[in-house]
Amino acid sequence: LAGSGATAAVTLGGASAGATDLKKFNAKLSSLGLTELGEIPGGFSAVLESYSQTTPKLLVQFFYPNGWLVVKPSQNTNGEAGTVSAGDYGKGDSASLFVGDGAGAKDKSFYQKLIVAGVSQRGDNQYQNFEITKIKAAPTKDYALVDFEYELLTGAGFVVERKGVASVTTIGSTAPALLTVTTAARFKKLEPALRTIADSFRAYEQTASVAVDLSDAGN
Repeated sequence: LAGSGATAAVTLGGASAGATDLKKFNAKLSSLGLTELGEIPGGFSAVLESYSQTTPKLLVQFFYPNGWLVVKPSQNTNGEAGTVSAGDYGKGDSASLFVGDGAGAKDKSFYQKLIVAGVSQRGDNQYQNFEITKIKAAPTKDYALVDFEYELLTGAGFVVERKGVASVTTIGSTAPALLTVTTAARFKKLEPALRTIADSFRAYEQTASVAVDLSDAGN
C-alpha cells in the first residue's frame, strides 16, 4: 500500500537499515502491507518509525546518509514527545518530520506556513527572510517537493543562512512534511543527498495498534 493514503495497522518501535539489510527491511515492510524497496542507495540507510501525536497516527519512512544520528520520539507518563529526525547535527545537516494542518489549497502560502512552522518547531532560535524558491510535484503521487531558504537567528546572536528541500503530503486533515536542511555554505555539497532523502519520504496512516518488532530490521 504505497503512498500517502495507505494504512498500516501497527504500533512500532524504530528501525534503521543499511543496504546489506534490505531483505530484512523489506520483510518488515511486507508484513505491514507496505510496498517493498527496490534498493537503498549506496551510502544511505533507511528509517521506519511511528508517530503517535496526531490523529490519525502515522508511520513514516525515509532514507538518510550513513553516519547520521537518528532521533525518535520519546515516551513518558504524559505520552509521546519529540519528532522523528536524522542528522549530522554538529554540521547543521538534518532531516526532520513535522506534521501540520492539511486544510486549504495547496498553494505557495500553504507550503510557506507549513514549513515556517516546521523550521521554528524547536523554539530556541528565530528565523527571518524565509522564502520558497521552487514547488514541484514529486514523482510519487500526492507528494510535493518544496525548495526553501531562510536566515536562522541563533541564541548566541549569530545569523546563519539555511537552505533545504521539503517533501509534503496530506493524510486526512494533516500535512506530514519531511524537512531536509543544511547551511547555505554546505548546500551545494549536500544538495544531492538532501534531494535523495526528500524523494524517499513516505507517510502512512496507522489505523490500529498491533505490536510489531522491528529490532532486526536494521543495524
